[in-house]
Amino acid sequence: MAKIVVMGAGIGGISQIYELRKELGKEHELVLVGDSDYFEFTPSNPWVAVGWRKGQQIKVDLRDLMKKYGIEFNGGGVKRLHADENRLEMNDDSSIDYDYLVIATGPKLAFEEVEGLGPDGHTQSVCKTGHAETAYIDFKKLVEDPGPVVVDDHN
Repeated sequence: MAKIVVMGAGIGGISQIYELRKELGKEHELVLVGDSDYFEFTPSNPWVAVGWRKGQQIKVDLRDLMKKYGIEFNGGGVKRLHADENRLEMNDDSSIDYDYLVIATGPKLAFEEVEGLGPDGHTQSVCKTGHAETAYIDFKKLVEDPGPVVVDDHN
């Protein structure tokens, strides 16, 4: 029996852990590791930013969901990968050993690369559900008192 860990509990990691469970059956131990107890459906964040959805409507509790499929879950976040030891060091200083590791962590946001960029700067973001919730607050202010707006669709 192998222990397979998927690091990253977003769209890629969850898809991978389900495929592994389907293909490998119950004979192997599967562990999903994320940095939160919740999965947030990122493609719905623009809806949150304009008030069509609430953040809670696009969040799924991963502990209960993974348990249903016989998959261990840890939402504490990875501090460090010790590849030479086949071990993840977690933020709480515990460790998770593995036989095989799938890395599906997705992008790292880097708002600090451009001065003033991001929700802590002078722009909005829908990259995270919390960002979209903040954008909605500012969107409501704009609707109440319209003013100049710059929209960049990255094309």
